[in-house]
Formats: sequence, structure tokens, C-alpha cells
Amino acid sequence: MMFASIPLLTAGALVFISAAVQHLNTVGSRGLAFIFTDRSTPLGREGFSGRAARTLQNNLESAGMVVPAAMILVVTDAENALITGAALTYAAVRIGFTLSYWAGINKLRSFFWGVGMATIIVLTLNAALAVLQ
Repeated sequence: MMFASIPLLTAGALVFISAAVQHLNTVGSRGLAFIFTDRSTPLGREGFSGRAARTLQNNLESAGMVVPAAMILVVTDAENALITGAALTYAAVRIGFTLSYWAGINKLRSFFWGVGMATIIVLTLNAALAVLQ
């Protein structure tokens, strides 16, 4: 199994789910009519609405960092225990990050973010090694 594909699927799914949650929250708080406006009145950045927006933004940023490395690992067919562990850990901590951000559990969210960044570093270094070989 190509474990390097797991971060690709996770990143894509979390961006989609985060966007859907933010959209559904907007419909619930502003009503369906707001969706069809030009949105010149910005959404609030406090409470769940703000956390949902920031979760989506962070998931987009994380995807932008992990996707290139994971794609290189998939294309080069690079796989070892470190890549597998980093890929699985990335998926788990990004899901934990998303849920803890929505729930407003700041210390847990920050922990998940830090571990996620470490896994991106591991995957990126392994992708660089795969390219150099």
C-alpha cells in the first residue's frame, strides 16, 4: 500500500469538510438568502463562525505544504517505516486539529498543529531524498 497517498486524501477531505462546515454554519446563522448575496458584509470572526473560518484557512495552508511532498513520494514510489508513520500521524493529527479547533480546545489544537508540522517536515525531507536519488 502506498501510505504517502494518505496525506493527499486527508488534506483534500479536510479542506472539503471544513468548507462544508463553514458554509452550513453560515446558512444556519445568516440564512439561505445571505448565500446569494455579494457578501460585502463580512462574516464575524468570533465564536464558532470565526473558528470555522480559521480551521478552513489552516487546513488549506497545511494542504499547500503537505501535497507537494506527498505527491513526490507517491510518484517516486518512496516508502519506508518513517514515511508510513509520518503519513498516518499526519492524518490523525490533522483530524484532531480540526475537531479541537471547532470545539475551541486551544491547547490540544496547538499540540496537534505542532505534531502536524513535524510530520510535514519528515515527509518533505523524505521527498527531497527521493528526488536526489
